[in-house]
Amino acid sequence: MSHVYQRHSRVSLRPEQHFHIAAAYDKAAFDISLPARTRAAFAKKADWFRLRARVGKKIEQAALSNPFGFIT
Repeated sequence: MSHVYQRHSRVSLRPEQHFHIAAAYDKAAFDISLPARTRAAFAKKADWFRLRARVGKKIEQAALSNPFGFIT
């Protein structure tokens, strides 16, 4: 019996999109109607997306300053 494995492709998001997602998670993290454990999980996700946004921004800036990929 052969198994077929499908590789899942990921969509790359721009840093602005990561910041937008982080803001949505922040909003949920401050919603006092949610349990504390859930708010903490949302806060952690917001931190993760902010980190991804900062890294993506640095990568964009590096690509703009070095468009040919030369090591300087």
